[in-house]
Amino acid sequence: MIRRIGVSVCLTGLVLVLVSVAQDSKAPTKLTEPKAEAATVSPIDAAVEAELADRQRQEQAVQWLRKVSEVQFIDAPLNDVVTFLVDTHNARIRLDTTMSIAKPLLDDSRITISVSGQPLSHVLRRATQSLPDLELVWTVSRGDIVITNTEQQKRMLETRVYRVGRLQQLSATRAIVQRQPAERPVVGGFSGRGPVPAQIVAPEDTIIALLEAVIDAPWMNRDGEGGTVSRLGDQLVVRQTFHAQEQIARLLRAVETALARPPGSPSLLVMSPEEAQRWQRAQKALRRELDLKLVDTPLDDVAKLLAEQTEMEVFVDRGALKVAKLADDLPLNLPDGRYVAQDALQQSLGRHHLTAVIDDGAIRITTAQAAGQVQHTVVYDVADLLRSEDDVQPLQTTVIESTNGPWQSQDGDGGTLTDFPSGLFVIRHTDAIHTQIALLLHELRQANKDAPKEAARPLLNDFETRFYKAKTKDEAEALERLILTFVAPNTWDVSGGKGLLRVAEDRIIIQQTKTVHNDIDQFLHEYQQAKPIGSAK
Repeated sequence: MIRRIGVSVCLTGLVLVLVSVAQDSKAPTKLTEPKAEAATVSPIDAAVEAELADRQRQEQAVQWLRKVSEVQFIDAPLNDVVTFLVDTHNARIRLDTTMSIAKPLLDDSRITISVSGQPLSHVLRRATQSLPDLELVWTVSRGDIVITNTEQQKRMLETRVYRVGRLQQLSATRAIVQRQPAERPVVGGFSGRGPVPAQIVAPEDTIIALLEAVIDAPWMNRDGEGGTVSRLGDQLVVRQTFHAQEQIARLLRAVETALARPPGSPSLLVMSPEEAQRWQRAQKALRRELDLKLVDTPLDDVAKLLAEQTEMEVFVDRGALKVAKLADDLPLNLPDGRYVAQDALQQSLGRHHLTAVIDDGAIRITTAQAAGQVQHTVVYDVADLLRSEDDVQPLQTTVIESTNGPWQSQDGDGGTLTDFPSGLFVIRHTDAIHTQIALLLHELRQANKDAPKEAARPLLNDFETRFYKAKTKDEAEALERLILTFVAPNTWDVSGGKGLLRVAEDRIIIQQTKTVHNDIDQFLHEYQQAKPIGSAK
């Protein structure tokens, strides 16, 4: 007789069947074929499928954020604003219920904004900025647009993988002349050494350092908390917030584009095409000439007047004014006249320590302190201004010292300047500083362009050292006498010049300017091609 005792134990969704068999010695054992069990989906695979579904929903959320909105809220509760946007755009927008904000404070929040012709992302930005006491931000998490606070956003990290192989390849093909000698062939059959274009390859940690310096988010390596980034072959694995990931994607795309263009090409603003268009439109509006006269005109009325004349969204940053303890209706004055819009704002706002900046495609009137936090990243191609790698640091210092700042490297706060191999400067700063940088680089290029075409008197550090090999020691010594006599004879140290020529066995070592080296190459070529005396032509 056979007794079977079956026990099933469930471990994380996997079924383990234990069978104990007691066999009667007199009865034959009869084995039965096990029944085929239906295939089950691993809970890990199911979790992966759920995550992939969330990513598809996230792409849909990004599309919602681009939809154009027309809204006007006056003292509207935050919950009502969210409900209206959900109904208008048929989008998944929700408040984060895990926020550590007192419910009465959240319920009493009131939003007053007016937005026309701007994307939903801008509406959300305006709405959250209008409640500075709550420190609200919007983000995308698991396919939903979520309104949360800054502390909670730091915990909403997602992982993305970026391919940087092409970026590395483009960086390697960019040539910056280096001073170290390298092997090269010499005309006339002589071997030689001299400067050649260097294959500059960005070290593995260069891109990582760039992200940690430029992206406006906390990083574990730099801040002890926040996102992480690691390298796996030609892939970057980054764990960061949604907004940081969007910045990273645009930054890597801009750097790759800059490396693919000729050295010295125009700078690239690190923005999406839609954001760049709105930014350029606002910049153009600030350059427009206006007929203005302000006599104790309230700030809100000035914003409305400028919005009408520039056909742009102009708004007052009430949150920043509240922090600075300034009234929303403070009076502005400006003599009757014709002004460039930007100059009119500067003259009327400056005495109250206010200013105007371009923020997400709109013109924002805010405090000088808050304006310093509105920074943009620009990739500048300065390869045409570099004669060698030795010029990178002096140019970097020139940019920092020739602009108002502040700079983190110099002042401990402000903008950042990161040099990327192959002649790129990636700079994050305010619009005003970017304008100063652009003008400085223009002046440097113009100075190079206007420099005399004739060769200047060579300096000592313009000399190059090259090595030549003769057939024998005797030939090397003979060539030494010939070169000193027939090639630029007044430039050698034996004649009071700075050129050096020395012989070691069958080697000739020459330190001279590039021009004299070219003459030596030609002389050696003709020396080798000389015909015997008396031979037919």
